[in-house]
Amino acid sequence: MATTHKIATLNINGLSSHTRIAMLGDFIRKQEIDIILLQEVMQPVLGMIRGYIAHVNIGTNGRGTAILMREHIPLTNIMRPPSGRGMTADTPGSVAG
Repeated sequence: MATTHKIATLNINGLSSHTRIAMLGDFIRKQEIDIILLQEVMQPVLGMIRGYIAHVNIGTNGRGTAILMREHIPLTNIMRPPSGRGMTADTPGSVAG
């Protein structure tokens, strides 16, 4: 049986203040987002968002990407290119194609 996830993407433009990170957490919980893909991540402080696990890839230029997943959604085979400009991963039931 297929599982449906609510997915979003957002350019956070270097989000770093604790207040704004809390606002992001409130937003993704209110919108019931299961997986959010983030661009322009500058610090690995996204692990502060309750109920989510952060997988971060900061590149050599100090900026990167991140995947925030609800804690109950496992992520495997995470690949982080050194540039920080992307990430790949698998979730249960994902199909390579």
